[in-house]
Amino acid sequence: MARTVEAKGVVAVTMRGIATELQVDPMALYRHFKDKDALLAAFVDDVFANIEPPEQSGLEGAKELARRYFQALITHPGLVNIDLGHTTGSPHQLLLAERLYQHMLDAGFDVETAALVYSGLQRFILGSALVYPRRSKADDVNEWKRVRELFRALDQQQFPALHTVNEQISRWSQQDIFEHWLNWIFDHADRSAGP
Repeated sequence: MARTVEAKGVVAVTMRGIATELQVDPMALYRHFKDKDALLAAFVDDVFANIEPPEQSGLEGAKELARRYFQALITHPGLVNIDLGHTTGSPHQLLLAERLYQHMLDAGFDVETAALVYSGLQRFILGSALVYPRRSKADDVNEWKRVRELFRALDQQQFPALHTVNEQISRWSQQDIFEHWLNWIFDHADRSAGP
């Protein structure tokens, strides 16, 4: 199912198609799942069930949970699409949110700040996972040479900032960028005040 979602999107998932993929009778799926949304929710919950709580507490625990969440999403690329609209009631997804909030509260964040940080963190992790498969070739010299040449071909008068930044683009892998901004989000959040 994850491959179908990744390749064709959530709309392409059907009970019959999944049954065919699993080599079972479609009615066998209906005995266990009411409909496609229930099947998608079970898949998401299964993935989230594998996100173990970290040994760290407080801020470091929150960062580690965010890393594990991101890792689950990039391991199952189609999950981002399912996650956005089909599974808000997944017990293990809710448990992840509970743990993240608790780590932030334990670190001294007030409730409003914890809610704001979680909201931004959720968008950051989902967006990072969405981009990841397309930008994971940080060590591919030929790919970065191609990208640089595209930027170098731009009119330098019209795009001076792109020319300046262009030479730095390939210094960081997606993982490096994720880690940098994850730390920035938590380390720069004021633990005692909202916006």
